[in-house]
Amino acid sequence: MIRAYVIIRLKQIYRAINGLGLIRIIFLIGLLSLFVFGLFKKTTETPNSLYAAGLYLIIIIMIQLKRPDKLFLQIHFSIYKRIFFVEYLLLMIPWLVCLTYHNQWITVALIIILTLLVVNVDFKTRQISFNTSIQRLVPSDCFEWKCGLRKSLFFIVPLWLIGLGTSFFVISVPFVIFVLGILPWSFYEKGEPIQMILAYERSTKRFLMHKIKMQLTLFTIISIPLIIAFLLFHPDIWYIPIVEFFLFATSHIYVILTKYAFYQPNNISNGVQAFGTIGVMGMIIPVFIPVIWLLSIRFYFKSKENLSFYLNDYN
Repeated sequence: MIRAYVIIRLKQIYRAINGLGLIRIIFLIGLLSLFVFGLFKKTTETPNSLYAAGLYLIIIIMIQLKRPDKLFLQIHFSIYKRIFFVEYLLLMIPWLVCLTYHNQWITVALIIILTLLVVNVDFKTRQISFNTSIQRLVPSDCFEWKCGLRKSLFFIVPLWLIGLGTSFFVISVPFVIFVLGILPWSFYEKGEPIQMILAYERSTKRFLMHKIKMQLTLFTIISIPLIIAFLLFHPDIWYIPIVEFFLFATSHIYVILTKYAFYQPNNISNGVQAFGTIGVMGMIIPVFIPVIWLLSIRFYFKSKENLSFYLNDYN
């Protein structure tokens, strides 16, 4: 059963990659090679290998919480936890190879044990419809944030408060900004109905600038109090949260431009999924950050070209 499931997954990945085109496939192979090389260098020493393992586990937890097939597998397969674990083992192959080569056996064991813990913890999620005062403060045209907050508000608010209350710890605020910086990526995964784009009644350029402006405004609002609290307790290392904020702000611009460069109404395009992984890599391995900036320029023009078909009346 697990073998058949893995084969299905591999076929899905093949279809997704096959739809990207030859040039993009070659480009992604090059980026993946750089990622593996950077990972290999980062796992030579114990502290860095632990940091890489921690980032990997954060990604796995987010996948486990968000995966749409979880309920289906729980209902139809008694070994669904084993399926989760095997799938995550396959995802961690680059980590395991690098860590094994550098004899980081403790980190390898730690990753496997924590992954087992993740797949065995039953995260109960219920679809709850609520409209708090915080959600009402979000502008109506930022529907991505409204939708995202509906699903994760009870996670974001406690995390933000904990980060603010424990800002006297050096790691606290940077960690919270990191998590809050990652969350908006999922807000822009799926293309909205074309009617919602037309409702803005803006030209292509003004539409993109408005989307970027609102995203940066909302992210700035939730980040500034955390940065100020950090600066009060750690003025000697003031640059850490500021640089982190700048990097995530540029990654959010990249996410928005990627979404509309491959925009498909009511759908998640293969291009968004493929190039979205580059944004994740950029926050893990700094060598990818210039790549994100260059791709943002490329995707800005591609977004204008793609959206001009829908917004031609306002151009």
